[in-house]
Amino acid sequence: AIFAQVVGSRTRECPPNLPIVCSQALSGEMAQAAGFKVCVVGGAGGIGQPLSLLMAMDPLVSELCVYDLTLAMVPAAGVAADLSHINSRAKVSAYAFDKDDKAIDKAEECLTGCHLVLVPAGVPRKP
Repeated sequence: AIFAQVVGSRTRECPPNLPIVCSQALSGEMAQAAGFKVCVVGGAGGIGQPLSLLMAMDPLVSELCVYDLTLAMVPAAGVAADLSHINSRAKVSAYAFDKDDKAIDKAEECLTGCHLVLVPAGVPRKP
């Protein structure tokens, strides 16, 4: 997979071996701004939770949105509540949607203004 680096109004491709860490993936001109808005789609899952934790601890992230389905084993609101107790500048918000909801209708507030959208969401493997 190729990750996009957003700098100003330009988009550049980053090498696939670049770690998914906001301070490295999004360093540059925008890092001097007020901070990044990051959304983790699937943020309540097994990969999404530690990824959300890393984003919440990053000093460049000012707003973190944890987005997941209501049928997730751990509710997105619980993950956001846990992350909000971390001593960091990130304001953490939770967004939970039903599996039958259309993302285009429900995710506007969550995704509007995002500088980075991470999608660790998926179906768990079966043994």
